[in-house]
Amino acid sequence: MRAYHAAFTYVSMKNLIISIVILWVFFQISSLIWSSKGQSPSATFTRLLEPPPHRLTNPYENGYYYLLGFAADASVDPAKVGYEMWLETTAAPGAREFNYDKPGRSELQIQLPMEQILPSWNSENPLSEFRNIQAQLQTVAGRDHTLLARYERWLTMPFEDMGFGHQGTPRFLEIFVAHRLYIAGGFSRQTALGMQRLKKDIGTWRCVLRDATTIATKVMAQILITDDLRLLSTLLSKPAVNKTVLAMTPNIAPPLTTAESSLRWPLQHQFTLGAHGDHTSELITEEQTESLNTHKQWLASTARLPEQAFRQIAHPHGHSFLGIPLQTRETWEMYATYYDAMIHVAEAGQSRLPKLHELAGATGRGIVENLVSPNPFEPDWDPFHYQLREIDTRLRLASLQVVLRRPSAETTVPNRLAQVGSSYYDPFSGLPMLWSPTQQKIYSVGKDRYDDGGDAGFDISVPAIVALTPAPRESQASAPSSRTNRR
Repeated sequence: MRAYHAAFTYVSMKNLIISIVILWVFFQISSLIWSSKGQSPSATFTRLLEPPPHRLTNPYENGYYYLLGFAADASVDPAKVGYEMWLETTAAPGAREFNYDKPGRSELQIQLPMEQILPSWNSENPLSEFRNIQAQLQTVAGRDHTLLARYERWLTMPFEDMGFGHQGTPRFLEIFVAHRLYIAGGFSRQTALGMQRLKKDIGTWRCVLRDATTIATKVMAQILITDDLRLLSTLLSKPAVNKTVLAMTPNIAPPLTTAESSLRWPLQHQFTLGAHGDHTSELITEEQTESLNTHKQWLASTARLPEQAFRQIAHPHGHSFLGIPLQTRETWEMYATYYDAMIHVAEAGQSRLPKLHELAGATGRGIVENLVSPNPFEPDWDPFHYQLREIDTRLRLASLQVVLRRPSAETTVPNRLAQVGSSYYDPFSGLPMLWSPTQQKIYSVGKDRYDDGGDAGFDISVPAIVALTPAPRESQASAPSSRTNRR
């Protein structure tokens, strides 16, 4: 009997202790959450949640809404369709994808692999190819005609990115197709017209790059600018280049400005989505998530970003302990410090973004919070940061292609690349661009900062025709034959 009472007492005490521990943890977490709710947010936290200022009052004149409705039926105004789609998401910002399934919203949508979109664009002699299909380019009909007309209209419109704080990702494929038709159509008629259109196209997308408040819009601008620069570099690599091309290129491709290369608003946008995510995540359906992934996967593939690039910056939502959200105010204060540091580092032009674990020690996370959530999510913005440096590199290389075609008394290409000035140095190394006499290429070492002799798999390179006066071959410096660390 005594053994029975002892066993009963032991079990009762054990259950009592377990209950006390559970209640203690519950109240600790609850007090953590309620105490953080009662605290005033920091100035950094508040600033990161502030939306960008708006300057356009008429939504039907904003190129952003026009872009949202770009693939709408030919009988409707794309801006009105886009604005209607955007308004549908304002009821729950950050929780809904733009709805393209309603009748008339995607009647002109295109489903084509990239290699089938005007293949002559990537040919060895695109100007010749464009002229060979001149009749086809000048008599586009049906869907292509509507998309081209809309693109020409869109290029004249002011643009203000209204995607800040919204989860929705616009369709961009139709814009991409129309952009190629627009440029190729100009070159098919006259080289000067093609260059004028190319200049306008790059300039317009650089304005979008500068004003983008979401990473999706910024990536699309980079895709279009890169597509234009690849075409331009191909034109500049031919032995005989039209004088118009040479004359207009320096004004087309100056290096990126600080505003164009900034990630400030895309970072704030992603922070805002994450900070508000726990309140809206239950509204996101599986179908909407799949749609969102489809649009962003196209962007990632076309921009040659890692397949999961967009997912790796999206804060996971819905995590809880006993029904209590784990991402408390302290967690988001930590993220606010982190995002603010990334913004400052990126705008300072530094090559490496800080990591969350490097800054986590400077922010307060309680014992209980660390216990229930020991490994906070760390967004990976490196691919987007490197991509901005890559587009800056391509702009500089295009300008250098023109510089090297001009006669010079300097007898070595490396010296000419050094003397052109630091504004045209390699953004990845901070040193002059490199020259491969065997491949006749100028190149950047790329994000790994190793000299691979201009290998396109590692370095960012373009062919270059060099005019030297005088130009003794034996005086040309050769590129390093080994893989040299440029760190």
